[in-house]
Amino acid sequence: MAALGAVHSVGESIVRHLSDAHQLQMKAESLLPAADRMLKACSFRQVSGGQLSGAFAPAGNEVTLYLHRIGIDPLLRTAPDSRTPQNSRSRPLSLELHYLLTVWSSSADAEQTMLTWAMRELHQKPSFGRSRLKPATQWLADEAVQVSPSELKHEDMMRIWDAMKQSYRLSVSYVARVVRVESLAEPASGPVISVTQAFSPEGSLANV
Repeated sequence: MAALGAVHSVGESIVRHLSDAHQLQMKAESLLPAADRMLKACSFRQVSGGQLSGAFAPAGNEVTLYLHRIGIDPLLRTAPDSRTPQNSRSRPLSLELHYLLTVWSSSADAEQTMLTWAMRELHQKPSFGRSRLKPATQWLADEAVQVSPSELKHEDMMRIWDAMKQSYRLSVSYVARVVRVESLAEPASGPVISVTQAFSPEGSLANV
């Protein structure tokens, strides 16, 4: 189970992975002749709906990750916390995170190449364990989140872009599952309100 910041952590981890992998491949391609280099200079970031609204227009090539919907995982909705299986109140919140991965560029070559590269990277490395989830301190040692392509109907895609008041950009949808957010542990009994002292028949003090 993960801490309360788990949802933001997943998005940041995906973006950081893509950014680091891109830098490594750009460095490798720099040793090749210019005609053989495929990747373009590009930045990566997680964005909110507010940032995408209206005037959002990156100056250069950029790939953005936008969390457009959070859902409840239907299979693990009632799954207990393995550490306290008898306590239903400790049941974690099991979430599915629905993302839109979008490339922004004025060049058709860069737009298509960069989105294809990002899709291939997530295809090859879809599992995010604790070592790849940042910050790792928010996650348990055996925690893992799987990132996979998801089907988003054409009408739903258009509704998202209409709501942002943006012209459509080349995008693909992904879902990250399962993000299990740990429930707060509740005390077994209420707090002590007051302590009253009384004398026992033997003459000693006793708390009641």
